[in-house]
Amino acid sequence: MSTRPTPLGFFGTMRESTRQTLARLVRHRVRWVVLGGLLLLAGGTWLLGANAHDRVTGRHLLCVLSWWVLATVLMPWATLYLGVHAAHGDIEDRTVQYLFLRPVGRAPVLLGKWLATAIAGAIVGAFGVVAIWVGLASHERLWGDGHEVATAGVFAVAVAIGAAAYAATAVLFSAAFRRPLLWAALFVVGLQQLAANLPVSTALRQMTIADPMRRIVLDGIHADARLAEILWPASEFQPMVAGEPLQDLAWFTGVCLVLACWLYSRTEYESRHRD
Repeated sequence: MSTRPTPLGFFGTMRESTRQTLARLVRHRVRWVVLGGLLLLAGGTWLLGANAHDRVTGRHLLCVLSWWVLATVLMPWATLYLGVHAAHGDIEDRTVQYLFLRPVGRAPVLLGKWLATAIAGAIVGAFGVVAIWVGLASHERLWGDGHEVATAGVFAVAVAIGAAAYAATAVLFSAAFRRPLLWAALFVVGLQQLAANLPVSTALRQMTIADPMRRIVLDGIHADARLAEILWPASEFQPMVAGEPLQDLAWFTGVCLVLACWLYSRTEYESRHRD
């Protein structure tokens, strides 16, 4: 007698979707772009450290580059691209039709794609922090009491948390729009940077990803007034009123995932015309 395979269930489907998506991302040619970008980041950081003014410290360079280059630009773009490729790639080439014919839920499949993207984005961000730190660590004149390994760790944690939120944004755009990368560009360049770096209301800044990430960083590195002004030029950082950045990011990520799963479960993607 033939036996039917045991259904994976919600978490089993999510775990298998995560595994398959990670395998796809590892084989994607973008890995060479990421590797080249990390090497360029380390080399550029080394040159910047070699030509830095005597009054510039390694701590300030590490914080400025890790925030304005990595956490604000490189990690968000890499995570959004990987998330759109993972969640929208099979919609674009119509292979999603075969997936939807299988007896698995759409929501755990999408959540698995989100988790895989979050893991990949966190890894890219962590290696970016390492590349910046390595590029600066060889210049002993920049460092005083130590090489600020703990500071680099704070940035690695912050970009990992931010990667989960950017991955949720990527799967939401992929489920909702035909051109998710375009919307991702508008989101990062428009809403994120304007709301996070202009003197707007606290409530509006809390609805972004960049602002809670920055509060995590500033609280973790115990920034002095000069460094806080460089990382947050639009406002004065006050640790006592920093709020709950982890809670803000959790709410943002949760809302994006709920909307994404709802759209992904109800939309008939096969009805879309090919561009």
